[in-house]
Amino acid sequence: MMRWLGVVLFSLVLTAPAAPSAEANEQDRRPHRWWQSDEIKAILELTAEQAAALENIYRRTLPKQRASMRHLKTEEATLSELIADTSVDEFKIIAQVDRIEATRSEIRKTRTLMVIRMYRVLNTSQRSTLKSWRAQEPHEQNSGRTQPC
Repeated sequence: MMRWLGVVLFSLVLTAPAAPSAEANEQDRRPHRWWQSDEIKAILELTAEQAAALENIYRRTLPKQRASMRHLKTEEATLSELIADTSVDEFKIIAQVDRIEATRSEIRKTRTLMVIRMYRVLNTSQRSTLKSWRAQEPHEQNSGRTQPC
Protein backbone atom coordinates (compact mmCIF):
# COMPACT_ATOMS: atom_id res chain seq x y z
CA MET A 1 0.00 0.00 0.00
CA MET A 2 2.79 2.43 0.91
CA ARG A 3 4.60 1.66 -2.35
CA TRP A 4 1.45 2.38 -4.35
CA LEU A 5 0.98 5.63 -2.48
CA GLY A 6 4.58 6.55 -3.28
CA VAL A 7 4.03 5.89 -6.98
CA VAL A 8 0.88 8.01 -6.97
CA LEU A 9 2.60 10.90 -5.20
CA PHE A 10 5.57 10.66 -7.55
CA SER A 11 3.21 10.68 -10.53
CA LEU A 12 1.35 13.69 -9.20
CA VAL A 13 4.62 15.58 -8.94
CA LEU A 14 5.42 14.63 -12.54
CA THR A 15 2.08 15.84 -13.83
CA ALA A 16 1.57 18.86 -11.58
CA PRO A 17 1.14 22.06 -13.61
CA ALA A 18 3.89 24.64 -13.47
CA ALA A 19 3.39 27.91 -11.70
CA PRO A 20 1.37 30.31 -13.87
CA SER A 21 4.24 32.73 -14.36
CA ALA A 22 6.60 29.95 -15.48
CA GLU A 23 3.95 28.59 -17.83
CA ALA A 24 3.32 32.04 -19.29
CA ASN A 25 7.05 32.58 -19.82
CA GLU A 26 7.33 29.20 -21.57
CA GLN A 27 4.49 30.09 -23.95
CA ASP A 28 5.93 33.53 -24.73
CA ARG A 29 9.41 32.19 -25.35
CA ARG A 30 10.43 31.62 -28.92
CA PRO A 31 13.30 29.37 -29.93
CA HIS A 32 16.53 31.30 -30.10
CA ARG A 33 17.86 30.87 -33.62
CA TRP A 34 21.36 32.10 -32.93
CA TRP A 35 22.44 31.52 -36.55
CA GLN A 36 19.99 34.23 -37.68
CA SER A 37 21.45 36.88 -35.37
CA ASP A 38 23.51 39.50 -37.20
CA GLU A 39 25.79 39.66 -34.15
CA ILE A 40 26.50 35.93 -34.24
CA LYS A 41 26.87 35.87 -38.00
CA ALA A 42 29.56 38.52 -37.66
CA ILE A 43 31.28 36.96 -34.66
CA LEU A 44 31.40 33.50 -36.24
CA GLU A 45 31.86 34.77 -39.79
CA LEU A 46 29.01 32.51 -40.85
CA THR A 47 28.60 32.16 -44.57
CA ALA A 48 25.16 32.40 -46.14
CA GLU A 49 25.45 28.69 -46.98
CA GLN A 50 26.17 27.80 -43.35
CA ALA A 51 23.27 29.89 -42.06
CA ALA A 52 20.96 28.25 -44.60
CA ALA A 53 22.20 24.78 -43.63
CA LEU A 54 21.63 25.51 -39.93
CA GLU A 55 18.12 26.78 -40.66
CA ASN A 56 17.41 23.71 -42.77
CA ILE A 57 18.51 21.37 -39.97
CA TYR A 58 16.34 23.26 -37.49
CA ARG A 59 13.28 23.25 -39.78
CA ARG A 60 13.63 19.52 -40.52
CA THR A 61 13.77 18.74 -36.78
CA LEU A 62 10.95 21.03 -35.65
CA PRO A 63 7.97 18.91 -36.83
CA LYS A 64 9.26 15.83 -35.01
CA GLN A 65 9.87 17.84 -31.84
CA ARG A 66 6.37 19.31 -31.96
CA ALA A 67 4.79 15.90 -32.58
CA SER A 68 6.77 14.43 -29.69
CA MET A 69 5.64 17.24 -27.39
CA ARG A 70 2.01 16.64 -28.35
CA HIS A 71 2.49 12.93 -27.70
CA LEU A 72 4.03 13.70 -24.31
CA LYS A 73 1.05 15.83 -23.31
CA THR A 74 -1.31 13.04 -24.34
CA GLU A 75 0.64 10.47 -22.33
CA GLU A 76 0.70 12.76 -19.29
CA ALA A 77 -3.06 13.27 -19.55
CA THR A 78 -3.51 9.51 -19.67
CA LEU A 79 -1.40 9.16 -16.54
CA SER A 80 -3.55 11.72 -14.76
CA GLU A 81 -6.65 9.73 -15.67
CA LEU A 82 -5.08 6.51 -14.41
CA ILE A 83 -4.13 8.14 -11.13
CA ALA A 84 -7.64 9.49 -10.66
CA ASP A 85 -9.11 6.00 -11.11
CA THR A 86 -8.41 4.29 -7.79
CA SER A 87 -9.25 0.87 -9.26
CA VAL A 88 -6.35 0.96 -11.71
CA ASP A 89 -3.60 -1.57 -11.09
CA GLU A 90 -0.22 -0.19 -10.05
CA PHE A 91 1.47 -1.93 -12.97
CA LYS A 92 -0.65 0.05 -15.45
CA ILE A 93 0.50 3.27 -13.80
CA ILE A 94 4.13 2.17 -13.90
CA ALA A 95 3.78 1.23 -17.58
CA GLN A 96 2.32 4.67 -18.31
CA VAL A 97 5.19 6.38 -16.47
CA ASP A 98 7.57 4.32 -18.60
CA ARG A 99 5.81 5.55 -21.78
CA ILE A 100 6.14 9.14 -20.58
CA GLU A 101 9.83 8.74 -19.85
CA ALA A 102 10.41 7.08 -23.23
CA THR A 103 8.75 10.04 -24.93
CA ARG A 104 10.89 12.49 -22.95
CA SER A 105 13.96 10.52 -23.96
CA GLU A 106 12.90 10.71 -27.61
CA ILE A 107 12.57 14.50 -27.31
CA ARG A 108 16.06 14.81 -25.82
CA LYS A 109 17.60 12.50 -28.44
CA THR A 110 16.00 14.42 -31.31
CA ARG A 111 17.32 17.71 -29.92
CA THR A 112 20.78 16.27 -29.35
CA LEU A 113 20.94 14.97 -32.92
CA MET A 114 19.88 18.39 -34.19
CA VAL A 115 22.66 20.05 -32.20
CA ILE A 116 25.23 17.52 -33.47
CA ARG A 117 24.18 18.15 -37.07
CA MET A 118 24.45 21.90 -36.52
CA TYR A 119 27.82 21.48 -34.83
CA ARG A 120 29.14 19.71 -37.91
CA VAL A 121 28.18 22.63 -40.16
CA LEU A 122 30.61 24.88 -38.28
CA ASN A 123 34.37 24.74 -38.60
CA THR A 124 36.65 24.26 -35.58
CA SER A 125 37.23 27.98 -35.10
CA GLN A 126 33.51 28.77 -35.30
CA ARG A 127 32.65 26.06 -32.76
CA SER A 128 35.24 27.41 -30.34
CA THR A 129 34.03 30.99 -30.79
CA LEU A 130 30.39 29.96 -30.35
CA LYS A 131 31.23 28.05 -27.18
CA SER A 132 32.99 31.11 -25.74
CA TRP A 133 30.08 33.39 -26.71
CA ARG A 134 27.53 31.06 -25.09
CA ALA A 135 29.57 30.89 -21.89
CA GLN A 136 29.34 34.70 -21.63
CA GLU A 137 25.57 34.84 -22.15
CA PRO A 138 23.74 35.44 -18.83
CA HIS A 139 20.67 33.41 -19.92
CA GLU A 140 22.86 30.34 -20.43
CA GLN A 141 24.53 30.66 -17.05
CA ASN A 142 21.22 30.89 -15.21
CA SER A 143 19.25 28.30 -17.14
CA GLY A 144 21.05 25.23 -15.82
CA ARG A 145 21.11 23.80 -19.35
CA THR A 146 24.35 23.06 -21.05
CA GLN A 147 24.40 23.08 -24.79
CA PRO A 148 27.31 21.83 -26.83
CA CYS A 149 26.86 24.37 -29.58
